[in-house]
Amino acid sequence: MTGFAILVNMKPSDKPSSRDPGRRRRILDAAKAHFTRGGFRGTRLEAIAVDAGCAKGAVYLEFDSKETLLREVVLEVLAATGARYAREVLGVASPLERLRATLRFTFREMDQEPLFERLAHEDPELEALKPIAAHADQQQQADAQIAMLRGWIDEGIAAGELRADLDREALPFVLGALRTIHMHARTATHGRLPRERLLDGVIDVFIAGIAAPPSPTRSFET
Repeated sequence: MTGFAILVNMKPSDKPSSRDPGRRRRILDAAKAHFTRGGFRGTRLEAIAVDAGCAKGAVYLEFDSKETLLREVVLEVLAATGARYAREVLGVASPLERLRATLRFTFREMDQEPLFERLAHEDPELEALKPIAAHADQQQQADAQIAMLRGWIDEGIAAGELRADLDREALPFVLGALRTIHMHARTATHGRLPRERLLDGVIDVFIAGIAAPPSPTRSFET
């Protein structure tokens, strides 16, 4: 799920009001820190309860399982990321530069929010998160983003910025695949090149590959 898209409209699931909103907030904050450090398998609810200043039973009053708690943490992170994406990327006027900004934004967010990289290293299939991706609302949002990206491609082709022969059906998924490079960039260079420079190179190659060739200029003899 996270490898494919930044889902702009994702939001935490609707839950009944907590009897202690402050406690629920402390549990979510502690859980995020533990999942980021230890992944899903390495996180214990007892440790989350200690850091949240409550009993383990209180964690179960708010979340019925560790899986539910992880999913709520993930939805909160995605909602915040989606809001930043909307502010920083969607307003870029050029469709070509919007696509560049999408990749650059994603790589930067993954540096600043290591939760997903930690989870993916532990479980590449992200089994614990599949119920989120399978939910009808999330499927609709994913479909909407695919449609949005294809609209950008059509816009870019019409504006002469993107190659007219691009596979508009495949390109949204190409973007999704490129986002996963971040997780492997550190080992791919064997320390011979900074990861940021490699990721910048990936973006440059991608943009060069989809950009329309420059219009031929006619030279005149004087």
